[in-house]
Amino acid sequence: MQFKNRFLTVAASAVGVSLLVQGLAFLRQLLIAAYFGVGRDFDVYVMVYMVASIMVFTFAGIFDSVAVPNLVRKRESDGPEAALALARSIFRLSLLLGGAMSLVFLIAVPLLAPIFATGFSPEERAGLTKLAWYFVPWTLVCVPYYAAAARYKMEWRFNRVFVAEIVIVVVSIGFLALRHGDIRMLPLAYAIGYGVGLVQLAAGAALWRRRAGEGPSPTVRDVLRNIGELFLANQTGGLASLVDRHFQSFLVAGGIGAVNYSVQIIASLSNLLSFRDIYVVPLTQQADRAERLERLLSGLLLVAVPVAGFVACLAPELLKVLLQHGRFDASATALTAEALRLGVLSLIPSAVTAPLFRMFQIIDRIHYSHVVYLTVAASSVVFGYLFVLRLGWGVQGVALMQLAGSALTAVVSAYLVGRCGIRLRWRAILGWLALAAFVSGIAYLAAAAAISGLENTWPRLMIGGTAYGLVVLLCYFLARAQLRGIVFGLAPSRKSL
Repeated sequence: MQFKNRFLTVAASAVGVSLLVQGLAFLRQLLIAAYFGVGRDFDVYVMVYMVASIMVFTFAGIFDSVAVPNLVRKRESDGPEAALALARSIFRLSLLLGGAMSLVFLIAVPLLAPIFATGFSPEERAGLTKLAWYFVPWTLVCVPYYAAAARYKMEWRFNRVFVAEIVIVVVSIGFLALRHGDIRMLPLAYAIGYGVGLVQLAAGAALWRRRAGEGPSPTVRDVLRNIGELFLANQTGGLASLVDRHFQSFLVAGGIGAVNYSVQIIASLSNLLSFRDIYVVPLTQQADRAERLERLLSGLLLVAVPVAGFVACLAPELLKVLLQHGRFDASATALTAEALRLGVLSLIPSAVTAPLFRMFQIIDRIHYSHVVYLTVAASSVVFGYLFVLRLGWGVQGVALMQLAGSALTAVVSAYLVGRCGIRLRWRAILGWLALAAFVSGIAYLAAAAAISGLENTWPRLMIGGTAYGLVVLLCYFLARAQLRGIVFGLAPSRKSL
């Protein structure tokens, strides 16, 4: 009961901070849209960011999935001092990794440009290499930041990390408000934000120096092995990203930016639904792991499906309110809405995939990640060729390609988790999915009927959103007894079913 109350308390805090962070992130996205729009210069930024994600930013998830569980196990087995010593070793390792991977990133951009930017002109490909240098400050501080955050997460001190996330967003917004003359300022804004966040975390984390009388630094061999395995797995995932960007490079100028804005909105919603990945800590513990995972998946689906339906129903209105300012004009809104209406449906399989994918790292089955990523890459080749090149569906074709890949990821991940010995009652989970889909379908029809005949953006958004939300809340209220079982663990025992 104490563990349950502790987790619910942290989860509630995570939701509150996530709302604040995502609200600030939306403000930053609004500024980015207003300052840079959907021109070719922003397309170039998105392409370079993709390479940086593969080479460097992927360590954000790696340190959450590898460093945190290792630190938790060290703390439980050898005590807090041993865990802190290991945290210092991991932090020093992160400094080396950040520098090395930044160098690899600079080399990779011009080498891979003919593959992921096939549809670009030679001049536009040269612009990729020039912009890459402005990403280096960001790539240098990113890895140490997540290593410092891991030290607090293993002690359940999530509030310190939450504050740092808020600082990062606020500082980057401030920089952009002052300096937004060209696209080069965008990666620099993120770099300064992460730099301040790193200082805020590391200042009180005792990561910079060893304590008096402390023995030799603990080995990070197991941590480094897990990081290497997961990084290689992510490089397999990078293949899927390269394939994705290859097909995006054939879109009209601004198409890549439109898809990116759609993906950013979806990613923000996905991050909000992830509860800041705090479930990594409880899922690391073996007792009742399958039951916890089952309840987590059911709960996430019950939230993700209505959210996806709401955004799909009111995508144009949401984009007009959120992004249509400055250089982000009506044509940019229409183009982005095409991608968002289809792409937001990927929230549903992503709600399942995120915890399942974490399980591969928690139970040391990282090699299964390769299977998932290769499946997504193969799916992108098939559906990208069909929807983008063959049928010429533009941004809608890219959104369908990404949705198909997301669905396949969920299916393959579920199968592989079962092979790891974690038996989930998928019939029950899919039952909750069916309920959420039924409720969301009714809400969608109610919202569409409510805004029929209305033309102004704000009335459509307010009336449609109210109708949609009331239907979902009413239906969930009628099923409140069953929903309490998911939230508080009051469902019947697995053994009795």
